[in-house]
Amino acid sequence: MVRSREWVESTFGRFAWRDKPEKRGAIEILGEWERRNIVSIAPPFELRDGRGRPVSVLRCHRLIAPPLTRFLTDLHRRNLCHLINTFDGCFVPRHMGWNPRRPLSRHTWGIAVDVNARLFPYGSRARQDERLIAAFARQGFTWGGKWRTPDPMHFEVVDLPQPARPLAILLDGEHLVGGFLHDGRAVAPVREIAEAMGAAVEARMTEGEIEIHTPGGDC
Repeated sequence: MVRSREWVESTFGRFAWRDKPEKRGAIEILGEWERRNIVSIAPPFELRDGRGRPVSVLRCHRLIAPPLTRFLTDLHRRNLCHLINTFDGCFVPRHMGWNPRRPLSRHTWGIAVDVNARLFPYGSRARQDERLIAAFARQGFTWGGKWRTPDPMHFEVVDLPQPARPLAILLDGEHLVGGFLHDGRAVAPVREIAEAMGAAVEARMTEGEIEIHTPGGDC
């Protein structure tokens, strides 16, 4: 899946720009967009670039800072930091492939990440570790390795998953149980709520069913 330029601009913002004559394929973003939108985050574990130099700060769009941080934290907690051999850039204002004749890269908005570039170069059909691909996907990133011209080092945001938020369930004004709100949906413990309202709950997990029997109904 690849998002349209219209989606990118409506989600992450529009800006004026011009080519940098001193560096082929690079651009300069004009105005205040970069100052207002590009932020710096510190990775939770040691990263190095393709030259072996430490990468202590990652610059990205403010809207992907939370999912990118969650992705890195996920790897760290599951002892999968070794899946990132090199971190090869996020916010890099430029044309695709550094070619001035091509459209702007998603790196220009700071919503794409390149990792393990030497091991997985542009045009290669080599496949990144499935655990790395899955960890990125959980945070709304798509992998470029499946594109018509593969770009297996490349991951870019196509969705902005929101973290779950605590949700208090009240019964007649009194706190009953806690749940959470995720993607616009309330998730809460069915049994506790039903039993508090005098109903019985029958869970048939093998059939994938939960039935609530209301008071006076057939049980």
